[in-house]
Amino acid sequence: MPQQSLESTAAPDKPLDAPSTRDTDSVALEEVNSIYFAKGATRIDPAGQNKLRQHAARLKENPAQVVTLAGYTDDLGSDSYNLAISDQRIEAVAKLLRTYGVPKKQIHPLRRYSVGRGESMPDCRTKECRQLMRRVELIYGIR
Repeated sequence: MPQQSLESTAAPDKPLDAPSTRDTDSVALEEVNSIYFAKGATRIDPAGQNKLRQHAARLKENPAQVVTLAGYTDDLGSDSYNLAISDQRIEAVAKLLRTYGVPKKQIHPLRRYSVGRGESMPDCRTKECRQLMRRVELIYGIR
């Protein structure tokens, strides 16, 4: 999965979560704002740690911004397992952001999702698709 820096995707006057006018922009935005996990893992890999350092710097420079952490899982495992691992991944991201100096009041680990189970969710049967589902997404807003 290609890594992108936060600096290369956002102009100073355009926040990372600004509505996109092109599909490729929204894919790139999702990539930059997502921390991916291995199957069954809750530990953040070095690439994820680097992304979170950049997000932490952004949040510390902009104290009016808040980030909501949305956890996603693949469709493997029971609903209760997926909810639990999603919560653990959200907490791992929140904890690392706090370690990097982001005030707790800027982090909202409130939104939890377990995707891949409901009729409205697309079928995801490949290893690549499931890897993209195992993530915590950082969604920016203003308080």
